[in-house]
Amino acid sequence: MSEKQFDIFFKTIEVNIRQQTKVKRITLADLAQLIDMTEAGFYKMLSSESIKVKTLKKVAEVLQQPVEFFLKEQPQTEKAQSQYIMPPHEAYLAEPPSVYQKENESLQKQIRLLEDQLKDKEKIIQLLSYRT
Repeated sequence: MSEKQFDIFFKTIEVNIRQQTKVKRITLADLAQLIDMTEAGFYKMLSSESIKVKTLKKVAEVLQQPVEFFLKEQPQTEKAQSQYIMPPHEAYLAEPPSVYQKENESLQKQIRLLEDQLKDKEKIIQLLSYRT
């Protein structure tokens, strides 16, 4: 791959990412956060033309497109973009809301368990301090 082809390849990925974030109505900063990157790191990745396949897979998952979507030029017309539009309330979700509800409940249980463990440890410390 020539240097010019290499530049075009990464520019295509960047353009497709930017296009899909607009279609999904999220910012690049939001996308960075959703794929566990800092905003600065995300922009550096785009500008330095060094996106990892692992990162592109995360981007594809969040933007609900196959990885291949980002590798080839996409039509830029309004009509072509409209086929990818999702309702705004679903645009931020990589999974159905029920999955997040279950995860939230699980995390709440873990928090309660950890709080109980902390209280037990505080009691143990208190009892041990009386012994000395």
